[in-house]
Amino acid sequence: MPAPKVIATDLDGTLLGRDGRLPPRNQKALQAARELGVLTVAVTARAPRAVYRIPELAPVLDAAVCCNGAVLYDTATRTAELRHPVPLAAARELHTRLLDALPGALFAVETGERQLTQSAFLQEGVHLNDPWVFLEPADDLIGAADAIAEIVVRVPGSTGEAMYEATRHIDLPGVSLWHWGSFPEIECTAAGATKGSALAAWCAERGIGADEVIAFGDMPNDVSMLAWAGRSYAMADAHPDAVAAATDRTGPAADGGVAQIVEAVLGLA
Repeated sequence: MPAPKVIATDLDGTLLGRDGRLPPRNQKALQAARELGVLTVAVTARAPRAVYRIPELAPVLDAAVCCNGAVLYDTATRTAELRHPVPLAAARELHTRLLDALPGALFAVETGERQLTQSAFLQEGVHLNDPWVFLEPADDLIGAADAIAEIVVRVPGSTGEAMYEATRHIDLPGVSLWHWGSFPEIECTAAGATKGSALAAWCAERGIGADEVIAFGDMPNDVSMLAWAGRSYAMADAHPDAVAAATDRTGPAADGGVAQIVEAVLGLA
């Protein structure tokens, strides 16, 4: 296989270990790729702050596409650009429809710099997402943000699949809904904010086509990226949607599945 010009990878469940850190084998493989002139991009649901607070990531990344494609983050300068905000009117209508479809739902608004919420439950099981801004139950959550990168929704005791099934009838121009499999959360972004379209735009700005990109992922929100890249790899334990979209499979994240392919393609093994 010819060497790629870009390696694009999801983080959680793909490049990072179960402890949320970058395993040494993956770190070494991406660093070697960069030394050979290959560009490396993280394409993640995480906000920028949840990328730069993992210190071993910055040295092996040229950029990060964050918030499922809504935000472009420059790892060298630690600057972020919200490229695809959720329109305010659409956010308000979506909030109303989600409340109807998901009784007991809890909400947070991600701005790209912080999260606003009315419930501390949103903090559980989520790392590196502070600073949090806590509002009173009667406050206007949607109107409290200057701009909205994502709306985050949780239903205690549910799953991402169940929440998605309960909301898939919502057809609202300007927004898209994503889920993380069993994780009890769905995320709502602007319709133009997908991992695939954001990665494609970043590559196009550099004259790089899909056939020159290798991508890695494991969840439904990775589907657009895996489908766009010329070569794409679903992790061994990936969600069936990711497997169906990818051209190939690799090993589990815990066994350095990303490094396995990078080493083979670049002749590093």
